[in-house]
Amino acid sequence: MAEYSFVDIFATKGIEYLVVIAYFVLLVVFTKNLNAPSKNRKK
Repeated sequence: MAEYSFVDIFATKGIEYLVVIAYFVLLVVFTKNLNAPSKNRKK
């Protein structure tokens, strides 16, 4: 007889929320670094 394993898809919601929040924080930091004026740029 095949063994049945119950998987609760809601058990990992906390980790998924942390991953999404970290992604958006890194996205904001990355875009700010891209838009920041360069120190070596000559006018």
